[in-house]
Amino acid sequence: MKTKLNQSKLKLAIVSAMLLGTAGITVPAYAVTATADLAVSANIGNSCTISTTDLAFGAYDPIVTNKTASLNKMAAVSSTCTTGATGTIALNNGGNSTEEDGRRMKHASSDNFLNYSVSNAAYGGASWGDGVTVGFTGTGSPDAKDVYGSVAAAQSTAINGNYSDTIVATISY
Repeated sequence: MKTKLNQSKLKLAIVSAMLLGTAGITVPAYAVTATADLAVSANIGNSCTISTTDLAFGAYDPIVTNKTASLNKMAAVSSTCTTGATGTIALNNGGNSTEEDGRRMKHASSDNFLNYSVSNAAYGGASWGDGVTVGFTGTGSPDAKDVYGSVAAAQSTAINGNYSDTIVATISY
C-alpha cells in the first residue's frame, strides 16, 4: 500500500510543529510573587557647636582719651544648633576676676590689672557672667550673640604694656 502525502498538509504539519516548538521557548513562565515592607527610619539628636570672636580693645589711654570715657568694643559668641534645640550660653568671669573688682585683664609681666566688663545688652549693661546666661533656639544656622565689652574710664594706675584675660563660653543644650 502506498501512502500518498498531501504536500499542503505536510507543510502545515511542519509549520505547526515549528510554531509549537518555538512557542514553548518564548512563552513567559508565570512566577509567583510576594511583597514585604522595608522600614526606613532615622533619629536626629540635639547637637550644638560654639565659637567666639576676640574682644580686642586695642589702645587704652587713661590720661587723655579714656580719662572720662570708657573704651568700648564688641565681640560675638556664635552657636549653631539642631533646629528646635534650646539652651543657654554662659560666660565665666575670666581667669583674673575677683569678687571685689570683677573681671580684670592682667599685665603681661607684672601683677597690674585693667578692669573691664562684658554684657549681652549694651556697653556697661548688666554683666554677662556670674550666673547670667543668654537663651537660644536652634535653627540649623549660625546664631551670633553680641558681646559688649567695656574698659572702665580713669584707670590711671594701669602701667604701660599688654593686658589680657580669657573668658570661657559654655553652651548648654
